[in-house]
Amino acid sequence: MGIEFTSAFAQIIFLVLLAAFVIAGVWLFRRLRTNEAQLAAVRRENGKLRNEIANITGWTANGRLPEDWQERLRNDKAAAGVAHSPAGPDAPAEPVLLAAHHALASVEPPHFASSDSADEVSRAHRRNIELIEGLAAERIDPVPALANGDMDKLLCFWRRLEAYFPDRAETDAYGLAAYAVLDLFKRREVQIIAPRPLSVESVKNCVFTTDDSEKLRDISRIRTAAFAASSRFANPKVGEELVIDCERPGWNGPNGRKSPRILILDRSW
Repeated sequence: MGIEFTSAFAQIIFLVLLAAFVIAGVWLFRRLRTNEAQLAAVRRENGKLRNEIANITGWTANGRLPEDWQERLRNDKAAAGVAHSPAGPDAPAEPVLLAAHHALASVEPPHFASSDSADEVSRAHRRNIELIEGLAAERIDPVPALANGDMDKLLCFWRRLEAYFPDRAETDAYGLAAYAVLDLFKRREVQIIAPRPLSVESVKNCVFTTDDSEKLRDISRIRTAAFAASSRFANPKVGEELVIDCERPGWNGPNGRKSPRILILDRSW
């Protein structure tokens, strides 16, 4: 009886294991088919995206992007932004600036630090929108506006967003606006000098300040990025400092030169 019982029990165990193996095999087979289908779908979407990028940027035959792909992409956005703009004598003289105006007007002010500066940032954002609109309509002369500091916040916000908040909607809008302004000055043979945060600059080229009036040190993302960059900046040369923020752009043109003012990392951080 004992032998027969053991033999029957072993058969039951074998059948159970066999059934489990078959079920597992069926599940793995179906899972594999599903994964293959998903992979094929992803490859199709990647192919579509690649073609779209190629159409916009002029992707070269060897699979590399041309050097001016960012400029082409911005121009494509600008063209879309002015597709319904007026024609004839009322048409804007600077369509890229008009597209930048639409982009800035469609985003919220790029608040950064405490609520103490929220109102000030909102006012600066509105002034930036009005500035770009005036430049697009040629009501504002860009060179005096630059000299008077009217463009300080526009270029400051652009650099700050680009360095610390690349995932925000405001970053694209300010990037388009900055590109349009830089192109405008380039045609007037004026070079804008706006050091990028987390880069290294010399006192020969910039005016340094440690007055963090906007309390950027209270923003965890900026603080973390600043310390991470400073740890790589282990052996600075004499007169070199790490850029935390470009508070005021500089310029170099036919009528003179002005150094930018930048916020640097100090012990108070």
